[in-house]
Amino acid sequence: MLSFDQLAALDLTLWLGSGASAAEVLDVNQSTVSRQQAAVLRLLGLRLIRRPDGPRLKGDLELLRAERVVQQLARLKGFAPLRIDANYASGPWFLNPVPGGWIRGRFDLPGLQRPLALLRERVLDAWLCNYQPNLPPADDPEWWVLDLLRAPMQLLASADHPLAAARQLRQCDLERFPSLALPTGWFPHTESHLRRQGLWRQAVQFHRYDPDDWEGRSRDGVTLLYGNSLTEALMPCTTRLDWDLQLLGGDALVVRRDIVDQPAIQQLAASLQVRARQIAGQFADVQALN
Repeated sequence: MLSFDQLAALDLTLWLGSGASAAEVLDVNQSTVSRQQAAVLRLLGLRLIRRPDGPRLKGDLELLRAERVVQQLARLKGFAPLRIDANYASGPWFLNPVPGGWIRGRFDLPGLQRPLALLRERVLDAWLCNYQPNLPPADDPEWWVLDLLRAPMQLLASADHPLAAARQLRQCDLERFPSLALPTGWFPHTESHLRRQGLWRQAVQFHRYDPDDWEGRSRDGVTLLYGNSLTEALMPCTTRLDWDLQLLGGDALVVRRDIVDQPAIQQLAASLQVRARQIAGQFADVQALN
């Protein structure tokens, strides 16, 4: 019913946040994307609603979902590029360059809910993140999670933070300073664990990842952040504090379980495992997982 180009124009807008971004990936004019979107919306009787956290569809989505099943299968068979995205910490390590046959996002989808929704609706085909403690369990019926790396989480701050040179820190030392917190419920395991240590106290709200909303907050010289060796390497302005968060994190691939046996997904998994071993070789405390 819908051509690859028509549905891609709509779905890439939903994924990337704007028609301009979709046009850039598709290498067409924005007006072309607008016409193709309009054709899909008119045919299926849907509306595109603009919201602060990105566009959403309103209406009966049954036919659209059926089309997406067919077109995802076509992508998996090589008739169109597959789609992969990652969070800000995983993307630069695993998707530069992007594997052959795939197009990538902007590494700016925050939290778990939105990326998983895009996977569930078959707008995205695969997603990489470093949220291991908060991901679905291994036996989840909907999701297949492939752990790639494991590393201890670190408490980070700017190099000129008052605690940067201090040793044997106590919780009361940390509680003197603001520490970043993402919206309640985004990462329940991590949130509860860090709150018990007197952290996760200064809420930050954002709809798309922006460095100024996360690691940029450390520029005030007092705000505490969290990361690991990989994120620390991406944020050279930060330094580790002498505090054990007692929390393991790491990177993982997430796909729908009903497509995991497709050769394209298995090839992706194998290539990411090779990349994980290469990354782990650069850090003493990062472990590649088989």
